[in-house]
Amino acid sequence: MRVAVMGVKTSAHNIAVQPVNPVGPRQVLAVHAVATGGVQAQVVNGEGPPDMVADLLEAKTYELAFAANAMVIRREGEMLGKLFDAFA
Repeated sequence: MRVAVMGVKTSAHNIAVQPVNPVGPRQVLAVHAVATGGVQAQVVNGEGPPDMVADLLEAKTYELAFAANAMVIRREGEMLGKLFDAFA
């Protein structure tokens, strides 16, 4: 979920600075799988010119990923509560 938040922030940064003269290169989020499980993310400088459409799509993708993960956590809590109720 932290990666999703970082992705939205990175895309928002690119969208916010695009109308002005480029202050720096476009930022992108580099995500790598970790051998022990999970992922690790880092903001790096991207190649190519700014692309507002791509940044908007990335922000929406990360927003949906966050919502999906939140739904899984919510359902897990509900299932665990029902399990405790069944054995109570």
